[in-house]
Amino acid sequence: MLSALIPGRNALHLSFAAMLLAAGTTALPLPGLVPAAHAQALVATVNDSPITNQDVEQRMRILRVMRKPATKPAALESIYESRLKLAETGKYSLKPSEQDAINELARVATEMKQQPQALLASIQGARVDKQAIQEYFGAMMAWRSLVGALNKNVSVPESEVRAELAKQGAKAAGDYRLRQVIFVVPRNASPESIQSRAQMAQQLRGRFNDCQSGIQLARSMNEVVVREQMTRGAGGLSPELMEILEKTPVGQLTPPQRGADGIEMIAVCGKSQAGSDSGAAENIRQTLLSKRLEGVAERLYKPLRDRAIIVQR
Repeated sequence: MLSALIPGRNALHLSFAAMLLAAGTTALPLPGLVPAAHAQALVATVNDSPITNQDVEQRMRILRVMRKPATKPAALESIYESRLKLAETGKYSLKPSEQDAINELARVATEMKQQPQALLASIQGARVDKQAIQEYFGAMMAWRSLVGALNKNVSVPESEVRAELAKQGAKAAGDYRLRQVIFVVPRNASPESIQSRAQMAQQLRGRFNDCQSGIQLARSMNEVVVREQMTRGAGGLSPELMEILEKTPVGQLTPPQRGADGIEMIAVCGKSQAGSDSGAAENIRQTLLSKRLEGVAERLYKPLRDRAIIVQR
């Protein structure tokens, strides 16, 4: 089964730490369905899959937020693409879930140099419903997974990575060793309870002087989760998170902030010496690989589009 060949997809935690850390699972729900403003009317079909005027309107709203052409023809073409890709990936038992759509949204937000929360807020503000978000981002995720599984032999030569690293120069230096610390707060917690947990987090921050003893202290507290350590290159960090991490000395915690699971902080357990480029090299490698796979994806999609039976009303 091809589905067994598809690499695991790490869920993105869309909160304070999610500017960088792909740890844990997001608890953010997709926005609820927007009430219909008028009756739906069939405007087209693609391989017998019906497309209504509301489908088109919803896709136009998404495209505007994504800074893409948002005319009716552009929206229709975008829907054709989503439907065709979902139909093809479905043959391999790739059926994207709501979680998959949210994770893909977070990935796209990073490419757009936005925080995932900000992009989701923009989409919600445009009154895009759950089904439209699921179709748009779910199709993107499923197609990327399929293309990756079918092209595992595609790689980027180390010479290209080093050449790109040399172009970036000083911007490519620096790694951070980080751990996420979460004071868990129930979703239905009262404001008083949230404030109490925030105060406890701030107290821990004041006592947290090094990662070895500080992590042990955090783990001894009730309802506190400590994520596994991860290393991230400075080149892949958002400017907002870079600023926070640079202000936080090694062995200390960043300021507490409310996240999807509770009150969150990041323990800065190490910063690389100037000139280290391992994290930046990996970021460059993944970027170059994505560009190569984009070309492969376009070639795989073309015959699907050419064979599609499209009827406009």
